[in-house]
Amino acid sequence: MADNTSGTFELDGTRATWFREQRGPGPVICTAHPVEEFGQGTAALLADVTGCSVVCVNPDVSKLSLAAMVEHIEGVRRALGYDRWYYWGMSGGGWLSQLYARQYPDSLLGIVIESVCACFRERLGDPECAFSPFFPAWRETLQAKGLLDPASHAQPSSGENTEWTEIEGVGPVFRRRGGPALLVSPIEVGERMRHVMPRLWAFDSRAWLAEIRVPTLVMSGTADPVVPLAHAERVAEAINGARFLAIQGGGHVPTAERSAAVTKAWTAFRG
Repeated sequence: MADNTSGTFELDGTRATWFREQRGPGPVICTAHPVEEFGQGTAALLADVTGCSVVCVNPDVSKLSLAAMVEHIEGVRRALGYDRWYYWGMSGGGWLSQLYARQYPDSLLGIVIESVCACFRERLGDPECAFSPFFPAWRETLQAKGLLDPASHAQPSSGENTEWTEIEGVGPVFRRRGGPALLVSPIEVGERMRHVMPRLWAFDSRAWLAEIRVPTLVMSGTADPVVPLAHAERVAEAINGARFLAIQGGGHVPTAERSAAVTKAWTAFRG
């Protein structure tokens, strides 16, 4: 039977909440996401897939940079008294995996990077990504409205001077203020995503991924419409010794599909 507990953690005037599902002895997995709020459902899902205890951490995303979110995650580890744990980053949580491994390698037994890239801006410029303004379903409408610029995703840039707007026939669009579209969201955009998107847009780990020295497993579904497989492959190629698994027919976040391939890969990775 699972033993569930929860609590809060405060750091520099900001607060994180955490939820833990205890599944007996063995290693502990931490997970978090820069947009989604994880709780009992996510903890139970990941515990079922891995057989391990799981701690979900929810930093205050309205105020924190991604690096500061990692500080909260690390603070929860210390507060709960774990020597080291695994960090499992699903979707956008995979960017936190990369940052955590860079900032606190000695706190980690290893990291899992699932369904994410090294540079969000680069992925959003790929027409195969369903969030890209250049994706075939959105391209014609955005082009007709003068909202496409081939150079918009090519150069490093911050998320400042950006805005959300609603485009008829497309939906919510994140763009340069008064300028070209940067991202199209096929799903409803909540307040958390609106707050965090400028920080996600600016994320680019390509210059330092090779510095990561913790055991790493990178996974991605071959049928993921959000993260074209090549972007996840490049993450694994950049990290020395990383294992890569392409899950045949898997969509975005194969863990959420309770894929047997994920469980098998995790078991082999744990050793």
